[in-house]
Amino acid sequence: MCGKLLITARGVTWFLTTVLACMTLLAAIVLPTWLIGPELIPIENGDGNFTIYRQPSVGIYNRCKRMGGGEYNCGNFDLYGLATDPSIFPVPWKFTMTLMCVGTILLAMTLVCTLTTCFRVHTFCGRSVYKLIGIFQGVAAMMVLCGFIIYPLGWSEPRVKSLCGLDAEAYYPSDCNLGEALYLGATGVMLAFFSAIGSARAESAYYSVKAQQRMEEGQVLVCVP
Repeated sequence: MCGKLLITARGVTWFLTTVLACMTLLAAIVLPTWLIGPELIPIENGDGNFTIYRQPSVGIYNRCKRMGGGEYNCGNFDLYGLATDPSIFPVPWKFTMTLMCVGTILLAMTLVCTLTTCFRVHTFCGRSVYKLIGIFQGVAAMMVLCGFIIYPLGWSEPRVKSLCGLDAEAYYPSDCNLGEALYLGATGVMLAFFSAIGSARAESAYYSVKAQQRMEEGQVLVCVP
């Protein structure tokens, strides 16, 4: 069977959904806009011709804020990784970052595995490759979802109170707004679950009558809807 390809519309959709899930989750991890503070920071251009306004924000391991000299700076606050002092890097956010990173890496690994199905590799140790990949994608989605559920527990920490107000507490961000990074991550979680579901649909397309007939005919490249 070496060198023979089977491409289905459902398989391509499954692959693209997994790609989008990985990309949105990665973007959510690196962007510093999970929570956006109410303060407006004026920033003038070099010539003083115009002023733009930025808002301080914080992500799961980085932040953007006004520095001592008045400039607007973005950077990491996890200086020592997970060993960073909890007053600087809240423990719930450490769990969130760990779960999101591990889940995204696992999802990316399944993305590579989906390519093997194009080469008509449909079983591994007697088990369906589609089902195995779907299980791992479901596990990855659950890990990231757990990270999202844990994340708001860190809103009661001093770092968030200084940004959002003293009334901030777990699951209540006070004066802060939820940023686009958090919505990107939520979209990534949904896409990851859709990927897990899509594995079953891709498997049904593989075993469709049309696909099986063309493979029995010895066609090297089989493309079916």
